[in-house]
Amino acid sequence: MQEFGSTCLVARAEDGIRGYIFGFVTPGGTGYVHLIATRDDARGTGLGRRLYTAFAEAAERHGARQLKAITSIENTGSIAFHRSLGFDAKIVDDYNGHGLAMAVFHRDLPLNIS
Repeated sequence: MQEFGSTCLVARAEDGIRGYIFGFVTPGGTGYVHLIATRDDARGTGLGRRLYTAFAEAAERHGARQLKAITSIENTGSIAFHRSLGFDAKIVDDYNGHGLAMAVFHRDLPLNIS
């Protein structure tokens, strides 16, 4: 987690880790979310939104002007979640190599979600 610094965020509770988001800011000013996850029993509580908000704030402090994330085209839950946060989602053919399409998300900052 040292490589991600202040853009690696973990939500902990007495019963352990409930969720996390790992990302970084590119030299071009994009806050790239490499990984976000919440424990099954934390889903639907708003934790994912809170993690994204905290990441967006940290990324802005490091000069980010937009956010980006990717997922597999089969991950319909992730696609729906990112769209609910206001991300544009595009299917990009060959993104992950020949014949490997991915869903690519973009959204401008600031991230104003509730």
